[in-house]
Amino acid sequence: MGVGDVLKIAFFVLLFLAVALAIINYIQQASQPPKPVLAMNWPAGITYKGPETTAIAGWYCIENINSSNYYSIQLNANLDNGLRIQDAYGAFVTFNGITWQTALLDNVWGQTPNGTPVLLHASIPSNNMINAPCAWLVIVLKNGVAYFGYSLDGRSITWYDSYPVNATYILPSGYTGIVLAGASNGEQAQLGRGTLVYLALYYWGNNSWVPAPVGVNQGLQTGETVNHAWEFTSGSCGGYVAWFGWNKTNPESPVLPSNLEPVCPTPPSFEP
Repeated sequence: MGVGDVLKIAFFVLLFLAVALAIINYIQQASQPPKPVLAMNWPAGITYKGPETTAIAGWYCIENINSSNYYSIQLNANLDNGLRIQDAYGAFVTFNGITWQTALLDNVWGQTPNGTPVLLHASIPSNNMINAPCAWLVIVLKNGVAYFGYSLDGRSITWYDSYPVNATYILPSGYTGIVLAGASNGEQAQLGRGTLVYLALYYWGNNSWVPAPVGVNQGLQTGETVNHAWEFTSGSCGGYVAWFGWNKTNPESPVLPSNLEPVCPTPPSFEP
């Protein structure tokens, strides 16, 4: 056997080993359980990774919210014509600028040619001033119109606003999902110890509500943010946003209650 043959054999052996090591490393990474992600100065929650759909339902349940300057829970949707819409619940400053109250509202955003957001529609009906620590937020597209609603029990739904958007589908996107964020107008929620909000997402498919594939939000969806929070999802339907303080020895390691897991609630029974 010549030197050339030996070198060829050695090359293929090394190539085989490199491929085998890459496969082993990939399997090890894929088998590792997901870890909480530290959201710093962006909205904290989950994004939608499912198929195009005509309706999404976002569930939230506030175990505790410790925010010194109010907050919002936003169900956001990126439409197939570039518009972005949201159905939101939160604690907002009232018009006198002194008191605050929890309420539901919706917004529709367009864009200028250079990508600057433009508010096309906003509504906060007076009868939407309610206390709803756990509820469903729902966005539905029908015949080019976006409908906004909420449900307190997952069985009956209140449709409180609609707006023509000339769109057909809600797209999987970093701009589609459900998040905890600041109250409004680009504000940042200043979260303190003890904050824990469960989030979940369903989409309408094959005439039923389907648990959505989801991922942690990576800084998009909305202009409102949180100062810091751990966001987590197992990848299917549910997730949570939590803050229980800094780890003094390792700031990159989460401080969370033991056995904290996402919740995927029973699908709603109302039809969009």
